[in-house]
Amino acid sequence: MAEQHLSSPPYPGDEILPSAVMVYDQTRIISATPADIWPWIVQLGKGRGGWYCPASWEKWMPVSWRASRTINPTWQDLKPGDRVDDYGLSVEDYFDVVAIEPRKYLMYKSDRYGASFTWTLMLHHLEPLSSGTEARTLVHLRFRGSIAATGWKQRVLVAGGRFMDSVFTWPMLQGMAERVERSHAD
Repeated sequence: MAEQHLSSPPYPGDEILPSAVMVYDQTRIISATPADIWPWIVQLGKGRGGWYCPASWEKWMPVSWRASRTINPTWQDLKPGDRVDDYGLSVEDYFDVVAIEPRKYLMYKSDRYGASFTWTLMLHHLEPLSSGTEARTLVHLRFRGSIAATGWKQRVLVAGGRFMDSVFTWPMLQGMAERVERSHAD
């Protein structure tokens, strides 16, 4: 249903890996403006604001794994060329900031495990449903990846990647919405 709000491709970052075989889009509408959501996006990452999850999930996680529930000014200065650490199988897991347009999109690129990929977080302002209703923004996460595998191996990796993307992205979008909407209501 949210897909109807997406602008037509290409999206920012699509040109970096034009022949990507892994292309996954996840979206969520958050009741806030892009300006309200932007600080939460900029502070994502290991050693920064973390990767958001809903409170109902985080209560079962070790405290060190829980993401920030506040905006931290020290994590707000992000520019192309900056490296953001990621949780993963090695200390070499990272995202490099490729492009950033405040309150519109943040684009990362990474190379690991024989794959190159981009991950772009975009904000699309939506018109209110009716006069007097609250602000709405579509948060759109777009993953694009290139892998060397071909044939059945490629099909398995693409399907597995799609599953993993939805498993990790849904809770992050849910956790982000929780944080933004709670801080926006205060």
